[in-house]
Amino acid sequence: MAGQNGEWAQVKRKGGRLRNIVASTTNDAADSLTDGVRPNPNPELSVDDLWRYHETVTKDWQLTEWWEQVRQVLESASSKPGHPAITKAVCLGPGPYEPSNGSSKARRTAHLQTAAFCYIVDHLKSQSGQDIQCVVQEPRFTQTDKDFCTKLGLDPVESPGGFSLVDESTLLFGIHMELEIYNQALAKLPAIYVGASLEEWEKVVDHRSKTDGLAAYVKMEETCDKYAFPDLDYMFSSTVMYWRRGEAST
Repeated sequence: MAGQNGEWAQVKRKGGRLRNIVASTTNDAADSLTDGVRPNPNPELSVDDLWRYHETVTKDWQLTEWWEQVRQVLESASSKPGHPAITKAVCLGPGPYEPSNGSSKARRTAHLQTAAFCYIVDHLKSQSGQDIQCVVQEPRFTQTDKDFCTKLGLDPVESPGGFSLVDESTLLFGIHMELEIYNQALAKLPAIYVGASLEEWEKVVDHRSKTDGLAAYVKMEETCDKYAFPDLDYMFSSTVMYWRRGEAST
């Protein structure tokens, strides 16, 4: 996940709780990443290679109970009347599709999180009949990663460009990021948010900083319906979906 100035850190879980790891402020931040996944200086896979892998793992996951649970959550949430129209969707930090350290775990995570994002977008399109502008922000992308995103119908943007695109008509999707990054993206509250919940951050954020550091989450708790996003190993855990209520519900 990206820290300020495009640096990346990872939110770890210790004893069932989030642990916020501060990103380095030096130019060597990428070399100190706790997940070991740095920008890949020598990518070997082609766009077609990435596409074939993505199609394979997505088709496999679409047959699982987890994928069906995601569908049920979306159906339940979208059945409520008066929801705001979604015109943009922003995916933050899925990870590179060809990790520099060759990690199959990191690769699988990047592809599945991207697939889940695309699935939510497709569901929203099917409900509204309207097109949705889709962007993805990941500082560790290679040019091949970016070209692959384009083939998926996603517009890759440089950090921090994705943050400024978030507004009241946006789906914001960002899994396992640090609080500072969430708050940059939540400067304007989106219509739909998929990521860490207020409860999870309350376990790790100092009580003296809750008023400022968790203000966006408190506001979403007040104005949104909340749905538990199905857990899936390390890729999705303690994730929620906030969906802003329609005016009638409010």
